[in-house]
Parts: sequence; C-alpha cells; structure tokens
Amino acid sequence: MRITFTSGQVAMLIGRAERQLEQIVADSIREPGNGRNITRAAQHVLHETVVTLIRLYREQVPGGAPVATRIARAYAKGADAQSGVPTLACVRTILTVMRDARELVAAAPPEVPQAASNMTIG
Repeated sequence: MRITFTSGQVAMLIGRAERQLEQIVADSIREPGNGRNITRAAQHVLHETVVTLIRLYREQVPGGAPVATRIARAYAKGADAQSGVPTLACVRTILTVMRDARELVAAAPPEVPQAASNMTIG
C-alpha cells in the first residue's frame, strides 16, 4: 500500500528519523561494552528507521533515490566484521548522508492540497 505524503509531512518524518538515529547513538554510547556497536535493544529500531528512510527518500522525495541508495549502502557496509551488529560509525554515516540531503527535502515543491478521495493509496 502506497501513501503519498505532503512535503511538510515528509520533512517531519525525516526529522523524526534523524532524532531517532541520534537517540540510538546516544543510548549505545551509554551502554557498557566496547563502545563501537549499537546495543541489542536498539537494533530493531535502527533497522525499522533505516528502512523507513530508504522508502521515504526513494518514493516521496523528488531526486531522493541517490540518497536512499547511499543510506542503504552505508547500512549494509556498516556491520561489525566479528559480530555482524551495526556500528556507531554506520549510524553516524547515515546521519551525515541525511544532513547532506537536507536541501532536497527543503527544496521539494509545496503540495497542492487535495481532497481525501484524490490521495493515492495502494
């Protein structure tokens, strides 16, 4: 099912995802351990956030497909070689990619309000 968001909604969702990633990094730094990897408790949230970001950039942001590809590659390459767990560096790389792509989200043309029956779902 595909839902079309307004540019304001997309910006809000991307901002929320950015804050979520920053929180994951902060929580993982506080946990005891070697300080390189994401905590086990945050791995599922990280995965869901990354998948959501990839879909948002690919489907909702005009010209956002290259950003989605960079995020996907950073996530795929960002696993620790020994444990297979995503690293803090991986999440920081994703945050850098998102910050570099802010102008894409800000430059998105404003949406024309549509009636609920005209929205694309499916």
